Amino acid sequence: MIGIKNGYTTVKRASALYSLILLLFFKATIAGAAPSPRYDLAYIWDSDVTRVLNYREKVADILNVDRDDQLKLVGHGKEYGVIGALNGTLAQTEATAVKHNAKLGRAGLQQAHPAQTNSYFNLYNVSYTRGPNLEVLKNLYSQIYATLPEPAKDNLYIEKIDSQNFMIVYRCWQSKASALKIARQHGTLLGKKKFSPAVLSADIRLVVYSKSDRPGKTSFPSSWQIPRTDASSPTSQDIAKIRRAVRKIGLHEERIDNKETGREQSTLISPGTAGLTKKMDVFLQEQKTKGTLRQQERTAWLAYDLTNDTYLVSINSQRLFQAASMIKPFVALAFFQQVDKGNLSYNPKSRQMMEEMIQKSNNQATNWFIRQLGGPTRCEALLKKEYGHLFKQVKIKEYIPAGGRTYLNSALPSDYIQFLKALWNEQLPYSKEMLRLMALPGRDRIFYGTEVPNGTLVYNKTGTTAHLCGDMGILVPQTKDGRKVPYAIVGIVERSSTPADYKQWMVSSGGAIRNFSTFVYEEMKRKHDLP
Repeated sequence: MIGIKNGYTTVKRASALYSLILLLFFKATIAGAAPSPRYDLAYIWDSDVTRVLNYREKVADILNVDRDDQLKLVGHGKEYGVIGALNGTLAQTEATAVKHNAKLGRAGLQQAHPAQTNSYFNLYNVSYTRGPNLEVLKNLYSQIYATLPEPAKDNLYIEKIDSQNFMIVYRCWQSKASALKIARQHGTLLGKKKFSPAVLSADIRLVVYSKSDRPGKTSFPSSWQIPRTDASSPTSQDIAKIRRAVRKIGLHEERIDNKETGREQSTLISPGTAGLTKKMDVFLQEQKTKGTLRQQERTAWLAYDLTNDTYLVSINSQRLFQAASMIKPFVALAFFQQVDKGNLSYNPKSRQMMEEMIQKSNNQATNWFIRQLGGPTRCEALLKKEYGHLFKQVKIKEYIPAGGRTYLNSALPSDYIQFLKALWNEQLPYSKEMLRLMALPGRDRIFYGTEVPNGTLVYNKTGTTAHLCGDMGILVPQTKDGRKVPYAIVGIVERSSTPADYKQWMVSSGGAIRNFSTFVYEEMKRKHDLP
């Protein structure tokens, strides 16, 4: 019995030891197992970083998300991509993709797909030096520019990194390892000049200086000068003379039978652009077929070649539309006119408020300026008195209400063109300052998401309410030999009631304006040998 008992005890102990070994084995297996993969949402992959940047703007508008916080610009092999950082399971990411693809599909964009979080890399650029004194940095920039090899020169910029400091940056858009390699190579080249290149996360910052002088919306080089002309606003007698003259030299006045209003409108069109009327008819029909425009909506489409002083497109130019935030440059003009007369001061506070109003479309800042001018009625009266020969029906009837529901202020689409022409020709007080303000980085509907090439200067102001989607501005592309070719453009889509799906309506209406901008650029490209 004793033997049996000892044998049983031995077996029992062996069994316990075996169980312990199995437990430790399974724990080790679990601990050593690879974690479940995580996924983000990829919206595009493309070898052209410019196309990817423009596509990111489209996605941000369509999904109504913050571009910088929620849409990462990344790399994968030799391609660039836009990633929505979800860090979710495959099922979670696919569910989000279904929701986003419904919106992207309606806007004509490609479908988003899950991408493993470790399948791409963050992008970096190379920095050289920073500081608060822009003139000092320009001198250092020239030394770096003279030393770097040719391909790098074209991507060397001075960027504004905060309210007080600037930085010299080479935009290489590479992985961290590749950017570090470039930084070391440049450090060797620049060693005698005591520069220490480093890497920093790639980002879109305001460019304040570059030798190439071909910045985009995020740029306004301090060295750039606005071409000035001696043109002045024509009187009715001048217009009659112009019409007689153009008939003599072979131009003709084309009557546009506007299918939207049933009214006739006239504009001076050169023989080479007369066919644009039919093209615009086709364009508008295509937008309605695609669903970016609807039959019941009222629209206006204008494009003006500032080089040739000629309308390319003029549809509903004399029809009154709500102005939304596009009234704000007129408020700025009224204020600057009073500053010019010595009645008001453009000091640090008003400058900050002006940037809030134009760049950020801040309604409180707008109301502050209207109060400085004596209220809406007084503001409108000032414009009418000083600029009634330019603007026919700019109406400022209200402060911007809470929530931005401003439906009473209005203007003719042709008033925007007249404003932009006078602004470009420096016929308005503080013209350069207003152009600077309108060039500050921000979203627009005439450059981002269009086929207008990167490097085009952009000056604009959007307008957005539940009833209106619009943009007006100046685009300045360059010819292949470096000549600037400015033109003004206005696109407006208005409805009488709030849409059932506001975000989707804003996406489709903004898409129509972007398509119109591409349409106009193609005509300017044909006329002026643009790239």
